[in-house]
Amino acid sequence: MLRTITAGEDNTYRTEKRLFHIERSKNKNIVCYDLNTDITGKPDAKNPLSVYWINREEYPGRHGELSFIEQKLAYGYTVTGKKDEMITIGINAAKDKIITIEQDEHGFFCRIEINSKPSVLTKIFIKTKTPNSLQVEYVEIEGLELMTGMPVKERFIP
Repeated sequence: MLRTITAGEDNTYRTEKRLFHIERSKNKNIVCYDLNTDITGKPDAKNPLSVYWINREEYPGRHGELSFIEQKLAYGYTVTGKKDEMITIGINAAKDKIITIEQDEHGFFCRIEINSKPSVLTKIFIKTKTPNSLQVEYVEIEGLELMTGMPVKERFIP
């Protein structure tokens, strides 16, 4: 099913439940990670994220499902732990990074270490090698430092 969402000023088609997104060098389309909640409003323990594409080129605002290969090789995730109301996940695009879905007085967010600083994950950028978009040149993680709210960024080669 396709639905259209408004672009917003940052052109990422944000939703109330958006935790972070992935941008790629291949094109302007993004992969979105929105929070799935259960009937109590807490993250769904088995399937905490809804992951889907947002088209920002040919059909701006339309979204669609990830293919099986996209889920397994690049943009999928696995639940790696649960403790109290926190859920730890690993995403295939940044396998060595630990991401924890947490809640504070402002709502849910994804905690991650960026440059050894506890941070709120906002975006991941994947730079692929041309002409083969299956080979990754580097991954860049962006967020806001938890203590200061200042932007932080880390680049690594997977």
